[in-house]
Amino acid sequence: MIEFIPNYIEYSDKRGSFLGLINFGNWKEINIICSEADTVRGDHYHKNTDELFLILEGKIKITLQKVLDNKVLDNEKKIFDVQEGDVFLIKKNVNHIFETIEYSKWINVLSQKLNIDNPDIHRTVK
Repeated sequence: MIEFIPNYIEYSDKRGSFLGLINFGNWKEINIICSEADTVRGDHYHKNTDELFLILEGKIKITLQKVLDNKVLDNEKKIFDVQEGDVFLIKKNVNHIFETIEYSKWINVLSQKLNIDNPDIHRTVK
């Protein structure tokens, strides 16, 4: 449901540092998201899009559930707390809910460009 991505390289010298975050994939869209504390984003899934996330600041609680064939959520929930510096991938057909614990800013990277007229954003049956 979620894959945390380790840094692939880290280097520093007197000039500063270099931290390698992502060296794989074919990404089509990059976005920055800012959310006030105690807000909720997501509560949807994607049929054709994988999403990569890079947390720049803040703390977020993420609830994940696999989506079954009939748009119903699997009974098994996985909950993760992420924070500044975390990098992770959420695959398609996983419902994801982001609850900000404090003001948060993150980068969202999509494997498919979002089609504004027909977005790959789907809701489950509650």
